Amino acid sequence: MTAPTLRALGAALTSPGDAMRQMTTSPRPIALGILLGLVVVAAGMATLPRQLALLNQALAPTGDPMRDMHLVRMQAGLLRVVVVDRLVPAPTFVLAAVLLVLAAEPVLAVAEERRRMLWALAIVGLAPLVVHRLGELVVTYLSPVPDPLRLGDAIALPQRFATGPALLWWSDGSPPGWLLSVNTRLNLFSVWSVAIWSIGLRELDRGDPTAWHVALPAGCVLVAGLITYWLKPVVSALVLGAP
Repeated sequence: MTAPTLRALGAALTSPGDAMRQMTTSPRPIALGILLGLVVVAAGMATLPRQLALLNQALAPTGDPMRDMHLVRMQAGLLRVVVVDRLVPAPTFVLAAVLLVLAAEPVLAVAEERRRMLWALAIVGLAPLVVHRLGELVVTYLSPVPDPLRLGDAIALPQRFATGPALLWWSDGSPPGWLLSVNTRLNLFSVWSVAIWSIGLRELDRGDPTAWHVALPAGCVLVAGLITYWLKPVVSALVLGAP
């Protein structure tokens, strides 16, 4: 089952129409979800050696007892932030896929036997996450070490792989936090996923392309982006813990 599942994920990136037609005839949502999750997480974790090395460098003793004590207290929380960021695949995209299923099911009046097709289509639309993680991996290892090195540099290093509004930031220094937040939610990969989902909805609808085939997944991405943006401070505080 692994080989056909891999081919389906690969086809989603190169020939979405064929992949979506395959999903409507032989959906395998559980196998797709497990395999896609493993590949994305593995690619994400491959950046950890570089990130952890930089984090240890940034946490090196400075000679100031008060500052060194503060760094020691922050070490465990920062380590959790880096690891969780690499283990959790793009929450906005994953939430958008779930919202797409919940929204498309009543619109399409999906029967019980076709619900697996809808879940398979939603999961296949997350295939661009693999390319996104690989891009982050390359950027993480090829980017020069910032000088001076700050604590946030090790965490934000993969985010240098910008494919959204952050590409328009031409000033010296890192883009502001709000721009990075938008960049992680609305970028070329979210557009790519919306395109795959729209093709899948058209195949499942078995009709001519209509505006709602694009509007529905695009709306799910926007709503998911707002939800994850709103929840980010709470989740970050929980992961970071007490300084």
